[in-house]
Amino acid sequence: MTNQKLRGIIIPAASPFQADESLDIAGLEANLARWDGTDVVGYMVLGSNGEFRSLSDDESRQVIATAVGRSSEKTLIVGIGRESLHETLAFMRSIEPLADRIDYYSVLTPSYFAKLMDSAALEDYYLAIAEASPLPIMLYVAPGFANGVVVEPALLAKLADYPNIAGVKDTSPTMMADYMAAAGGRDDFTILAGSLNNIMAALDHGGPGGVVSAANYLPEACARLTTLYHAGDHEGAKHHYEQLQTLAKATGAAHGVAGLKACMTARGFAAGAPRRPVQALDGPTQAALAETLATGLAGLDDATGGVR
Repeated sequence: MTNQKLRGIIIPAASPFQADESLDIAGLEANLARWDGTDVVGYMVLGSNGEFRSLSDDESRQVIATAVGRSSEKTLIVGIGRESLHETLAFMRSIEPLADRIDYYSVLTPSYFAKLMDSAALEDYYLAIAEASPLPIMLYVAPGFANGVVVEPALLAKLADYPNIAGVKDTSPTMMADYMAAAGGRDDFTILAGSLNNIMAALDHGGPGGVVSAANYLPEACARLTTLYHAGDHEGAKHHYEQLQTLAKATGAAHGVAGLKACMTARGFAAGAPRRPVQALDGPTQAALAETLATGLAGLDDATGGVR
């Protein structure tokens, strides 16, 4: 059941903003409706691409309510992590009325006091959340966004034994093989790639798929990667991956969340600019990015490359 819910590509949904930097809820609804028509398996809201650190708790609840309000049966992961256990549990309690429409909570490692986030502190944090949560918990390891904090493989092996901890979203550059070994191939703990950079490693080690930022603007092309792989066409998947990775690196990945949003805009999705202090791309850069994206899409072996 768990692997089926997570078997494929999950979109780490961007939070669209209007010109005044207020949340564009109508835009998010429109994005979700378009993504629902593609072969992605689900969505993760309030992750890094969702700029959750730039949202208030009230705005975060608006995003969650929008995501659970759609009619789709696709998997939904919601980021709930805060810097303290107290605040994480408080936020989790505040969204309890919506929990029956959510599949998993994702919890990023706390990181402000990075030197104090040893395995003992993280074990206490995650076990307390898992014990209190009405839903299964996904660990979220993203050292590039979390001051270098990671869940060590030995700790991951211990946390994987806890019934309400369902897996990990690994956005680290080097931990995938160690995590796979630590999990020991168990069926009740899922290791998801956290980016295109490590999705092939995840698939080759038996993982079901990943949470891929480029799927915000290339949902069908990203979904095709796991479709090919799970159908047994590993060579076709590798070829498609190489094309997709080249295109992603030249477009959205080249400029972080600002590039991601520019690519979404170029493909007709609601995005807006990032919230400041993150700067939007200037006009010439956006135009060049849109041109690169259009050219790259024409070269993909699946020329549709995006939404139906």
